[in-house]
Amino acid sequence: MAKIIDVHFDKVRHTLFIGEEIGMKKPILILFIFTFSLMLTGCNFIEEKKAERIIKNYYQAIIDADYEVAFEQLHLYDYDSKTEDSKLVEGTTLSDEEAKAFFLKKIDGLEEENYKLKDFEIVDVEYEDGHSFWHHIKLEVEQNGQNYEWNEVADIYAGKLLIGEKDDPNVKYRDGKMDFEIKD
Repeated sequence: MAKIIDVHFDKVRHTLFIGEEIGMKKPILILFIFTFSLMLTGCNFIEEKKAERIIKNYYQAIIDADYEVAFEQLHLYDYDSKTEDSKLVEGTTLSDEEAKAFFLKKIDGLEEENYKLKDFEIVDVEYEDGHSFWHHIKLEVEQNGQNYEWNEVADIYAGKLLIGEKDDPNVKYRDGKMDFEIKD
């Protein structure tokens, strides 16, 4: 129930409504603050979680040697190893079957190198402009009985995983680059 209070300032009568009207302003203000903060952070939060799911699916599939699942996570694009020209936007000219066969051939290269991804960790999310972001990944790899720790960056491009800026010398055997000479 609202109360009406008469207040007199400088010989001017003011009427204040206490209760229902003021009480309605508080929820509206809270809703506005919540909506505004969701607009600032919420959109990227959802996209970050989608990216993390794709990243985790990919790296776990590599660990589990489930290479078809790993393949499905990757953004596939043609790459010229001589000129280092990447066709990120155009993608690959290979059919789905050819691309999968090429990826599995690349995986054979990992096995020839006695390469085994043992573990991974998403260590950071980096923002460029408040909207564009990528994840920093730490890898634990065993190769020929020796343990290594490598770092790389994972980005989502057109809903698929794009691996970039890496120090793992064997990443070419498990990334989305297609249609190039595998053995240098």
